[in-house]
Amino acid sequence: MNLESKMRGLTLGAQVLPLEKVSASDLGALAPLVGTWKNVDVPATAISAGWNTISVPGQDKGFVFEVIPYTETLTFNPVVVQAGNRGPVVNGQQVEQMIFGLLYEQQIISACDSSFCNERGFPAGSTIHVETGLFLNLGQPNGGYTIARMSTIPHGNSLLALGSSIEVGNPGTDFFSPASSIPTLLNGDRITQLGYSDQIIGNPQFAPFNQVNPNAFLQSTLEALVGTGGVSNMTVIQMSTDTPEANGGILNIPFIQTNVNATKMDATFWIEDIVDSTGNPSQVLQYSQTINLVFPATGSAQPVNWPHVTVNSMVKVPETMELQQKFQSLDVMEGLDVTQGLTES
Repeated sequence: MNLESKMRGLTLGAQVLPLEKVSASDLGALAPLVGTWKNVDVPATAISAGWNTISVPGQDKGFVFEVIPYTETLTFNPVVVQAGNRGPVVNGQQVEQMIFGLLYEQQIISACDSSFCNERGFPAGSTIHVETGLFLNLGQPNGGYTIARMSTIPHGNSLLALGSSIEVGNPGTDFFSPASSIPTLLNGDRITQLGYSDQIIGNPQFAPFNQVNPNAFLQSTLEALVGTGGVSNMTVIQMSTDTPEANGGILNIPFIQTNVNATKMDATFWIEDIVDSTGNPSQVLQYSQTINLVFPATGSAQPVNWPHVTVNSMVKVPETMELQQKFQSLDVMEGLDVTQGLTES
């Protein structure tokens, strides 16, 4: 264990620390997430910022394409989980890894008041998703992975996603790659049978929302928030369960595995420092997540990959904005000699 870790009382066990005992650098790209986030108000429209698209098995139609506007509360708790891992001794040096992470809770509520939503069982005000887990900042990373996400969903799924982060200055607003709601074969090829994209392409359910490419709505929302201002800086966190060399993946209970198998998740979080048209600065969290669901194709023996896409644009609840200020700058504590009484191991 390094000298700084010893000085701060950190161990290779696991413990929960208040922010006052943690440096922002311990959490890396995760530090700005601390607090509670909720939907941003999309300028000049009453439409929701959060959207869910999913195809589910039907009866007469083969499948039903659901588009659900939603509100969300996403909380990264103001305590930090710290843990250490110990590996082998290599060339006389003990291999160790220090991990810091944030516990998170996600609750998504339907904001859909259409008769379709009522008939499908998710009327406005009903809970449609809950999730808990950890976002981890990995010290001494292996394989280039610096971020891990561990999630549990009460449908009977748990996942480990791995990824990394980058900082981008002055990125503009057109950096979003497409996220497609169109089903494909498992190898990514287009489905040639009729009927697999008609509901998605030919029947827009909420006019301002692009249900074919939900990420387009992220871009239009950001453009509306920025106006004539701009995005001065951005942290991008990308993660995926599709990391076969590092054992990321999704585990499902038998019922889910048999009926609608969740096979892969890709997610990107954009933490954006913006300035609006009036010069007011703020921070926006946007994300796009795609989960691949697999069930047999109607009238075909070939299974089909059905993308389940969720997107949202969020701002931090004001009363939690000051939490980031509690991070101690442990590197500049006056009168502290980090080497006093300690020896390297």
